[in-house]
Amino acid sequence: MKKKIVSIMLSLTMVSGLLAGCGGSGSGGSAAADSLETVGHIQEAVDAATSATDAGLTEEEQEAVDAGLINLDGTLPIIKDPEAFEEKYGKISALIVNTADRTVPVEDLEMCKVWFEDTGVRFDWQSIPSEGAQEKINLMLASGDSLPDLFWNFGDGKSGNIVVQYADQDIFLPTEGLINEYMPNLKKILDERQNYWMEITAPDGHTYGFPYIEEMYGLVLTGGPILINKTWLDELNLEVPTTVDEWVECLKAFRDGGDLNGNGEADEIPMATWFGATDSFGSYNMFYRFTGAFGCADSYCGGNAYADHLRLVDGKVTFTAMDEAFRKTAEFFNMLYNEGLIWNGSFEADESASYKTSLIKEDVARIGCFGTWTDQEITNLDVHDEYVALPRLTGEAGAIGFENNYSELQDSSNTAITTTCKFPHVVARFVDYMVGDPAISIQSNWGAEGYNYVKDDEGILRTPLDEQGRYVAQVPEYDNFGSARVNSTTCRGSMIVLDEYYEVYAGYAYDAVQLLENQKTNGKEEVMAEYDTIPRVMMTTAELTKLAQIQPTVSDIVDRYINQWVTGGVTDENWNAYLGELDAAGVNDIVSIYQTAVDRSSGNAVE
Repeated sequence: MKKKIVSIMLSLTMVSGLLAGCGGSGSGGSAAADSLETVGHIQEAVDAATSATDAGLTEEEQEAVDAGLINLDGTLPIIKDPEAFEEKYGKISALIVNTADRTVPVEDLEMCKVWFEDTGVRFDWQSIPSEGAQEKINLMLASGDSLPDLFWNFGDGKSGNIVVQYADQDIFLPTEGLINEYMPNLKKILDERQNYWMEITAPDGHTYGFPYIEEMYGLVLTGGPILINKTWLDELNLEVPTTVDEWVECLKAFRDGGDLNGNGEADEIPMATWFGATDSFGSYNMFYRFTGAFGCADSYCGGNAYADHLRLVDGKVTFTAMDEAFRKTAEFFNMLYNEGLIWNGSFEADESASYKTSLIKEDVARIGCFGTWTDQEITNLDVHDEYVALPRLTGEAGAIGFENNYSELQDSSNTAITTTCKFPHVVARFVDYMVGDPAISIQSNWGAEGYNYVKDDEGILRTPLDEQGRYVAQVPEYDNFGSARVNSTTCRGSMIVLDEYYEVYAGYAYDAVQLLENQKTNGKEEVMAEYDTIPRVMMTTAELTKLAQIQPTVSDIVDRYINQWVTGGVTDENWNAYLGELDAAGVNDIVSIYQTAVDRSSGNAVE
């Protein structure tokens, strides 16, 4: 993971004018910073967390240790007599947000069986569907009734915000003492990577739950690839474009090229996007990807949505969707729309109507160019092979692409232990078992041996591939990597995969090899060298409350005006109306909150 050193020399008294973007546009104003919680520097909180001591065993744990039922010395198994333990205390309950395409009960997943064989820990899994999960979890936490012993996960990227929101309600157990005294494997990883300690430490000095880290050479730090149909280009005797102007000419050629996909129908689409997409890594909305070509790159990332449209520009937190480059991008996309180059379905808000779940699933190529998270989303292999990654296009005042306000520590507080849990040290030892065995972490994350992995002659876990490099199913009913993954492991929890594990314990994830190469073709390395992002730090309760009130409205304003501009054009009147609505919605407060958080993380916060 690329590390950046950001020097921020601004204090809260200098927030006016922070909205000045890359080109100097935007409105000023101060935020109600005085209403936010006063906290110390994050480094001070981290220093305290890394030296915190554990509160000691619970009454039940001491009783179980004395009875020889559990073992907390770091050796396995942790629960020595599972039947006797469960007869006396029951199973440790774990709530899990379940993915829709998992057909196997969680307790029957192969990795859950492996965990039990190794540790003696057999959870009582309480599954809730991902749809509506946040509402159900919030209701559960607000009532405080029937809480599980732990929350295995909260939905991707949601754990930090949730545990901080309830930090002052005695629901979640602080875990820094557990990490320091009972989790040597996790502590070693965090001590060697202080940025991760910072990202899991709340402003109150506590950690809650344990991190989910998935290092993949920076894979999640930029969006997935923009793909273009090379077969169509070849048929039209065109080269892969390298500039924005050349790309537009290719789209026009796709529009006018006739039956390029050979199905006898005039159904070719030059370009598809998904305006208003909320995907984790900023891959599907082409509008934001092109802003950098007009002078100031914007940013959006569903995995850290409160920081949408924010970047560090010359050391200042900047709301880039108010920059003049944003207006020029809107004018550019309006031109594309008027030329008939954008698929009309690009304006559908529902994911089920987007091209990612419709057009790219067909058995014939329909789209000339689109953005995606991974080329594996193209399910027909012949169609898949028609596409190549687009180089980073240069425009009138820069190049396309942006870096996500994200981290390879993708969740700070999974496996969050509730204060009603009678066996927190058992949970801590269990997580440290997963963290401490790279092969277990890898399989727990991406799928079990016999499903997504087989061992080669050197004992390295490899995804089985045929001579063409395509996935070979090991279990007939799971014919692709994704389905084999979700039906053999829980996926996200508190497991850790580090860059250094590749080619020692496992090959690089099969479904990401091409993704990473495509990202590099798109200009990943140049983008990451060019931009500074908002550091991932945990917010205070007051900050989160304020963001939850303001940020969704601000993002809705941005999305609504993009649709208006693309279809109807940009005028001085509607651009000024847009700026006015953002100001009235509290965009200054968002910038001020993030400036405070950035200052806090860099040691420049006002005491």
